[in-house]
Parts: sequence; structure tokens; C-alpha cells
Amino acid sequence: MGWYKKEEPTPFDDLPLAGLFFLDGDVLAKLVGRRWTVGEKYPMIAFPSQEEFEIWESANAKRGGIVHIFGEMDLPLKGTRDEALRIATRIGEQCGYVVQPQGTDRLEVWGQDEDEHFLITYDPQAGEIRDIARLKPEESAPRPKIPLLPDEIRAQLPPLYSGEEQGLEAKAFVKFFTPDSRWTWYATEFDGEDTFFGLVSGLEVELGYFSLSELEGARGPLGLPIERDKFFEPKSLRELQEQHRKDHLR
Repeated sequence: MGWYKKEEPTPFDDLPLAGLFFLDGDVLAKLVGRRWTVGEKYPMIAFPSQEEFEIWESANAKRGGIVHIFGEMDLPLKGTRDEALRIATRIGEQCGYVVQPQGTDRLEVWGQDEDEHFLITYDPQAGEIRDIARLKPEESAPRPKIPLLPDEIRAQLPPLYSGEEQGLEAKAFVKFFTPDSRWTWYATEFDGEDTFFGLVSGLEVELGYFSLSELEGARGPLGLPIERDKFFEPKSLRELQEQHRKDHLR
């Protein structure tokens, strides 16, 4: 990832990469009035769609390089569509991107900005990205809404009333929060449709019931929607109760 001296080899020189080219640092220096790119070159890759992307060195030479599509969406040039789907989904969960498979050889990805919407097509025989095309709003469906409670999290939650005997030792498996206020919800149980049981930290810290539909429709004081903490690790109600009661005393 980065610039290379023009006279030096790059990790891509011995790879048969269709569409590989290098930005000329001398030309760029003249255009922007900076000299730090003089004598340098920067690897790029162009696809049949005419879209061009940075390509970075991969720790695994078999990957052929990492294509920087947008933001944190960086995918190996070589590999199957299903391998890329797993990587892109993991990135999407961490960054709030949307990733959907299309057919057997394509991925559709949405970033946070309107122009961050691409269709990535894979060549099953060659095992690599064949094309990356930018999709315009009028050419495709609107960006899908990211579910507040994904299916994999939903499946982890025990049924409602199943943890009564555990009391405060019951584990909360999911955390919801308002980005623009201190309200937080922790769910230990779910009825499979709409009702959670868990801990709510708002004006007070208390155990109780709350609903998915209410969380989906609620907005904080600045109008921001409620989010799920993607990095939350399960904790007992006792731990969470003690933590938030201390926070309320500050």
C-alpha cells in the first residue's frame, strides 16, 4: 500500500494482472504543486466498467493484491465470490455497510455515501474479480435498511422467561444505544417477534421489558436512530447493573 520508486520493482510486476497501471508521480507533482511524489509510481487497476481503483500489496501473494473500493471495503483481487462475501460481510457489520449476494457470481455493496454503491462481478473459472461497476441511484434499488436485530443475533437470544432462575446472573447478548444520549438497552431474552427482557439504563437503571418496534422507531435528541453495539461482548445483568449505577452517580 503506497508509492514505489520508479526504478524499483513492485509486488505486482510478475503477476498477470489485467488492467494494472501506475500513476506517474512526476505528473501528479506538477498538477498539485507538491514534490513528494517526484520519482514515484502508484499501482492502480482498471476494470471493463472504466472504474479505476487503488491496488495494494497483499500478505498472501495468491490474493494478487487488495483492491481498495471505498472506505474500509478492501477485497482480494483473487478468490471466489463466496470468500469475498464472507470478508465483505464482516467489514460491513463493523462499518455499517450493506452487502448482498446477487446470483452466484456477484456482490452488491453499499457504503455510507450515495456514490459508494458498486456491483462486483467474479469470474468463477479464473477465481478473481472480473469487473467492478459503480451503480447510480436511478439504476438500482434504494440502499437496504440494516436490521437492528440481525438473524444471527436473534438466534442467540434465549426465549422469553427462560432465564428467570438465573436472576442477575443471566447474560445480556445484545446492546442497543442512542448515539446522541445516554440511553442504553441490554437484552437477555426475546419472544422471537418483538418483546425483549433485560436491563434499561436511562433516567434510572432498571430491569424490564422493551420492544424491538419501539427501538426501531425511536430517535435521540439530535434525531439519530438507535444502534446496535457491534463490538459488545455478553455480560451478566449484575455486571451491567453495577456499571450503570456507578455511571449514574457521577
